[in-house]
Amino acid sequence: MIIPPRPALPPGRPRSPSGHLTWSAAEGSLQALVVWTERRPGHGEDAEPLAAYHRPTGNGLLAVFDGSGGSGAAPAWRGPDGATYTSAWAGARVARLATECWFQRVVASEEADSLPHLKHCLRTMLHAAPTGARSKITGSMRRVLPTTLAAVRYRAGDEGVHWQAVWAGDSRSYALLPAGGLHALTRDDTREDDALAQLRQDPPMTNVICADRDFTLSAHRGRFREPCVLLAATDGFFGYVHTPAQFECLLLETLGRARDMGEWAELLRRAIQPATGDDASLSLAALGFAEFGRLREAFAERHAEVVRSGYLDVPPGDGPEAVRGWQDRTWRTYRPSYEKFMPEVRE
Repeated sequence: MIIPPRPALPPGRPRSPSGHLTWSAAEGSLQALVVWTERRPGHGEDAEPLAAYHRPTGNGLLAVFDGSGGSGAAPAWRGPDGATYTSAWAGARVARLATECWFQRVVASEEADSLPHLKHCLRTMLHAAPTGARSKITGSMRRVLPTTLAAVRYRAGDEGVHWQAVWAGDSRSYALLPAGGLHALTRDDTREDDALAQLRQDPPMTNVICADRDFTLSAHRGRFREPCVLLAATDGFFGYVHTPAQFECLLLETLGRARDMGEWAELLRRAIQPATGDDASLSLAALGFAEFGRLREAFAERHAEVVRSGYLDVPPGDGPEAVRGWQDRTWRTYRPSYEKFMPEVRE
């Protein structure tokens, strides 16, 4: 099983004064990385990303968890050092533990459709988690242990890479393909379905995982030919760019400068940490590439195409209307490919 190491420090203590983590690993033609950063070291409401792989069955899982700080701002847990942590902080970490336990059960039983079991694991662990700290925060918007989830379960075989995206909230899963670039595999739980409008508005979520109310897990399946890249990310990675295309630009530009997966993870961390206004988490797996050099070469032409298309050329000094017009023009050309594999819009 490939999986990021568990913290050596007690829960709630920062790994480092800088509040970030990068990790990478390789297994045959599978290469994986995770990136995790905190705005407030030791108190970030993104749980550490999950990247797990079961060697005997070839099943893999990528997952990220973003505690919902607005509705989960109430204190929920006091650490051994006396520090208090929010309901959102605790909810994301409980959901990570539940998802990891679910994956271990799935690969042991080789169940194909196990979405109800994941929801059962999440509800069981969230209900068992202590939430003893009292709070004066009340109201209809309050949630107990609220968090998003975006996960991709995958398995590579003779017929390609079969994948299942599972989500709740506004964290996302993607595919990055050499020919087509970045494709969203999930659809945010918001009333706004347009990804550019979501960047402009940051609409409230209509569904999150939590302990005190029912929630929905959505799922979407598909298959890609190898080679391909799958990833899951919280909005700290994709929510602070001018257009959805610029998230792809970030991925490809850092890939083109990296010499291995570890350096790619570190370049992503260095690029996103000063730019984002939030905690940021990403979990990624590249499948079907014999070595990192092949992965980098496979996306070189796509990177050049993205640059030629003007997705990076923000109008300088022409005011917000010029930027808005540029966003609309580039989004019209980028959107069909970006949404090619998205699930249908729900009623």
